[in-house]
This record gives sequence, structure tokens and C-alpha cells, in this order.
Amino acid sequence: MTSALEEKLRAAFSPEQAHLLAEVIREAYDDVVKAKDFNELKAIVADLAQAQKRTEERVEELAQAQKRTEERVEELAAAQKRTEERVEELAQAQKRTEERVEELAAAQKRTEERVEELAQAQKRTEERVEELAAAQKRTEERVDQLAAAVDRLSAAQERTERAVRQLARQVGGLSEALGGSLEDLALEVVPEILEYRWGMEIEFCDRDTLPLRNGQYEFDLVIRGQVQGQPVLVLGEVKSNITESEVERFLNLVAQVEAAEEIRPLFFGYRLERAAKDLIRERGAVMVSTRGKYFPE
Repeated sequence: MTSALEEKLRAAFSPEQAHLLAEVIREAYDDVVKAKDFNELKAIVADLAQAQKRTEERVEELAQAQKRTEERVEELAAAQKRTEERVEELAQAQKRTEERVEELAAAQKRTEERVEELAQAQKRTEERVEELAAAQKRTEERVDQLAAAVDRLSAAQERTERAVRQLARQVGGLSEALGGSLEDLALEVVPEILEYRWGMEIEFCDRDTLPLRNGQYEFDLVIRGQVQGQPVLVLGEVKSNITESEVERFLNLVAQVEAAEEIRPLFFGYRLERAAKDLIRERGAVMVSTRGKYFPE
């Protein structure tokens, strides 16, 4: 009886549980358990079997829940990794921001120092204006004193103005004549210098108007020829006094000329400023003086 009962119990319980229950039932049977009590025992065993089954189902549910929990934990771990990477990026951005703020703070300090300098300059300006105001007052007093003398000199001033206008017309004519003379002198002197210095074979030498990228320009001196068998175009600027600004302006004009041959800028005049001299050397141009001196040597 015990073996058969134990086999049936194993369908719902583990071997140990089935064996224990079979022993309990056998002992109860041996003690001549009443039929009613035995039926109650069978009901208890059935309930235990159902409870065991529900326990196993619950364990399975818990196993599935555990699996989902592990998957979620894995997702959270990946999210945590991305969060840490993002935090690192933000840390780097914060570092750059702090560096930029430091730069701005330094710039602000310099600005404040500059403002202080300007405030001091403004103070000096105000003091100077006050001095000028006092001087202006003294001047006005002096003007009042000179008013009578001005009245007496008005007739002489009118005569002087007429003489100045006449002198201005004479000076203007002299300037035009001098400019023309310099250009004529350049047309005579420069070709000989270039033949001697460069071995240039002169093909054309005169004033000429050449097209630029944005218009055209009449050059004081245009010389075409060949140097060592290669075509060369010399563009010259003729001025009595050659300044740095004149050199810069003319070199910018030359840069706008489009020509097949090599272009070489040249200056011709009486005087050459030191800054203009340095710029001519730096930009690869040349200078010929009215005395025939060639620069740079």
C-alpha cells in the first residue's frame, strides 16, 4: 500500500515529500483511522498538491520576472554608460566654458584698465578745454582790441587777396609745367638706365592708358621690351616727392593690370621718403632718380 501510494504522490510532490506523506498515511492507516478522517487527509493531500502546483507556477513567473529584471538591468547599465559618457562630454564643455570665462574675465580687466585710461585722458581733455576756454576768452578780448585795426587793414587785405589769387594761378601753371617736365625727363632717362642695368631691348616708351580690372588708368611711363629674350612691361609713376602712400597706391594699381608679359613697377622723381624706400625694396619695385641713380643697387 505504501509503495503504490508513494508512486501516486510523486506525481505532485518531490520524492522526499511523497515518501514522507506515504509514511504518514501508512501510520494513520495502521492506527485504524476512520474513513472520514482518511477522506479529510486525502483532501489535504490534494490541496497540498494544488498548492505545490501553484508554487511551481509562481516560481516560473518569478523566473520570468527575474529574466525581465536582468534584461532591464542590462538596459539600465547601457543607459548608465551613455550617461557617464554624456557627463564626461559635459565636463569637457564645462572646462572649455570655464576657460572662455577666464579669457572674458581677462578681457574685461583689460577693458576696465582701458576705460580708466580713457577717463584719465578725458580728465586731461577737460582740463585742456578749460585752458582753451580761458585762452579763447583772452583771444576774444584781444580781438575786440584788434577790431579797429582790422577795419584799417581791410582795404590792404583785399589787395593782398587779389595778389594771392594771381600767385595761385601762377603756381598752378608752374606745377603743371614741372610735372610735364618730369615725365619728359623720365622718358629720356629711364630707358637708358634700363638698357644699362637690365640689358633691356626697348620696343616702346611713352605715356599710355592701360585697362584695369575695374576701369583704366593713364600711366606716366610705359616701357615695353625684352630682357634676356623674355617680354617685359615696365609701368612707371613720376612724382617730384615719392611717399609711402604713393608707392602703396601705385603698386595696387599695377596689381590690377592684366598683361601677357612680366610686369615690373618703377618710380621716378626727385626725392624718396625712407618709408617709401623700404616699401619699394620689400615689394620688388625699383626707383630711378632725376640724377640717374638706380635703387635698389
